[in-house]
Amino acid sequence: MRRFRAILALCLCAGFSTAQTAINDATFLKQTRAKYDAPFERNLQSFSCAVEFNWKRHFTEAVRLGDEGTDEEIAKVVQPISTRVTVTRQAAIPSSGMTQDEERNLPHGGMAEGLLKHAVQFSLNSWLVASNNALLPPEGTPVHVDPSGSGYKLEFKVRTFDVDMRFSGDMSLQSEAVKGSVSDRRETDFHPGPHGFLMNSYRLGEDEDFRPGNQIIITYTYQNVDGFQLPEQVSITRESHRETWHYKLHGCTVQTTK
Repeated sequence: MRRFRAILALCLCAGFSTAQTAINDATFLKQTRAKYDAPFERNLQSFSCAVEFNWKRHFTEAVRLGDEGTDEEIAKVVQPISTRVTVTRQAAIPSSGMTQDEERNLPHGGMAEGLLKHAVQFSLNSWLVASNNALLPPEGTPVHVDPSGSGYKLEFKVRTFDVDMRFSGDMSLQSEAVKGSVSDRRETDFHPGPHGFLMNSYRLGEDEDFRPGNQIIITYTYQNVDGFQLPEQVSITRESHRETWHYKLHGCTVQTTK
């Protein structure tokens, strides 16, 4: 009888332990998601900012291909363009304030302005992934969490892929990778803000190849606009082309729901 009770107690403890682990996994994901600043989950609808970019400085930090325009064309025609960007929950949409025909009539078919708009759009769309909490698995996703040397390891499945995420002890995301893959990887750095973690940097592999010399590194600083933490200074380094883009968002306005 004593042996039976001991076995029964052991089984009950094992069952309880399994259930507790499952509850903790779900709780960990819920608590982790709540720690990140997600302005569009509050009442932010969109924001619009002017883009400040210095072409003269840029050409000291990038290889000049020659199809952007001459120094005189850049200074007199391209630099004065008043580029703006509008960011919604779905996408960042930069605009020169010009028609398509007017842009095509710029030096070299508007190549320089097109490159700038692409850099702004790519970097802010990457920021949107974090600000929409889309870097993390949706709440309710089956996950498994274990302690790790630096904090926590979270594993889950996306279709046929096993994904491995690493978090620091304060639940800020450090990396995400397809399990067993060296190339399919992303690394992030966050810092605490007034409403939760804000992304400082996002590092990914160009063409999903995360090897040294082939990474795209985006960094962000922030400004307070009507209570929302929005990007201010942004830099994008493209290692394969040895180029860096720096721009500043200023004069920002926000649209909110009531």
